[in-house]
Amino acid sequence: VLLYAFRMPILRAGSTMLMHEDKLEQADAMFILSGGGYDRGNEADKLFRNGYSRQLVCTGGNPVVELKIFNMDTLESDMTIANLKRQAVADSNIVQIKYGTSTREEADTIIRYCKTHQLKKIILLSSRLHTGRVNYVFRQPFKNADVELIIHGAPSSRFNEYTWWKDEEGLIAVNNEWIKTIYYWFKY
Repeated sequence: VLLYAFRMPILRAGSTMLMHEDKLEQADAMFILSGGGYDRGNEADKLFRNGYSRQLVCTGGNPVVELKIFNMDTLESDMTIANLKRQAVADSNIVQIKYGTSTREEADTIIRYCKTHQLKKIILLSSRLHTGRVNYVFRQPFKNADVELIIHGAPSSRFNEYTWWKDEEGLIAVNNEWIKTIYYWFKY
């Protein structure tokens, strides 16, 4: 009876435990992690227009397999850039790093980029459900690198993260993120 009575807060906790967002502040650069180029690109454009960062760095080396149907070799970072350009973000504000096939690889790549370009404060933009794992993977290495992180999540256009159990996309996303999170706990 208690489980039924408290089912909504229990289910909501299934997603909120995966999320970690920091207070937004202006930063030297905003890194848009690969995957979810539509939602992440839309949120990056919003933050860009609100003056949080003038440099948008799109990471990722994973190919978008479905586009091979059209004989297009396109990376996830290409998709994010296409979305930013669609919203009239100038090329001079966009940098592409065509590397990183996992959150861990992206962390290593972004640390190197920050050191090379002497960045001291950055925004990491991912999907809202992915922010907990981003925090887990990025926080300690960046603390050691003396780079301040601001983690921010783009809301999903496919489901509501706080009522994820009402949509098949939400069920799949929360399940996948829990599996990846547990995998990262054991691997790293």
